[in-house]
Amino acid sequence: MDRAVLALDLGAKRTGVALLSPGTDVPVMLPTLTHESLAELAPQLQRLLAERNVATLVVGLPLLLSGEEGEQAVTVRQWVAEFQLPPDVQIFYIDERFTTPRGPQTSNDAEAALTVLQTWLERHNKALGK
Repeated sequence: MDRAVLALDLGAKRTGVALLSPGTDVPVMLPTLTHESLAELAPQLQRLLAERNVATLVVGLPLLLSGEEGEQAVTVRQWVAEFQLPPDVQIFYIDERFTTPRGPQTSNDAEAALTVLQTWLERHNKALGK
């Protein structure tokens, strides 16, 4: 992998972020992005994509307990479509139903994004036979 993978746990006011840099198999949490609207989040995301040379965006998808997509999942997909991502950035969605940490963690959003990224990485490595 010669470009980074960025994971997001999208929220209405806060978005958790995790990063897998090229040459490493260790995903790390980045500072949580705060925003009042999608319009306020979009430039922050664009900046991150450019600064970190991101080729792959992994987005947590809030499925219903049944595994079906509900209103929140539809909203997340709409938001991602509106971000106007560069055409060379691949997008993957990962079920985030069980990614929100429980307990006194200080950065639940970033930890959820990290779990999304770790899940994607495990599946990606398995598909590659690693």
